[in-house]
Parts: sequence; structure tokens; C-alpha cells
Amino acid sequence: MDSPVNRDALPNGASQNPGRDLQPDDGSGELRGALMAGLIGAVVATAGFVIYNRLEEEHRAALRNSVTKFVEERVAEVRSQLKF
Repeated sequence: MDSPVNRDALPNGASQNPGRDLQPDDGSGELRGALMAGLIGAVVATAGFVIYNRLEEEHRAALRNSVTKFVEERVAEVRSQLKF
């Protein structure tokens, strides 16, 4: 008589229910990816802040104006698409 442990085993030793042998996904891979993305984002933001603070005031103003214009254009584009 077969033992309960070997009941699901095939002659070659493989299991008939391979999904039963796998550990459930606890989401640790997603958490690790989210933490890495956050860390990379923080490093990039810090580098941008340091670079921005080292700029002369006239360059900061030009950059601020460029970013403001870009954001205003995108907001106008989204509003036109949504017909607000």
C-alpha cells in the first residue's frame, strides 16, 4: 500500500499537483520593488534639489517659468480632452 506522502507522486518522482508544493506569494516581491522605486525616487529628487540650489537666481527663475508653462499647457490639454 502506498504511503500518503507518495500518493501524489508519479513514477518519475514528479508531483501530480505541482501547485500544491509552491509557497503562496506573500507580496514581498512587490513590497521590495516599491521600496526600491521609492529609494531611487528619493535619490533623484535629492540630486535635483541640490543642483537647483546651486543655480544662479536668473537660471532658477528661467527654470521655474519653463516648468510652470509646461504644467499649464498639460492642464489645458487635459481640460480640453475632458471638456471642462
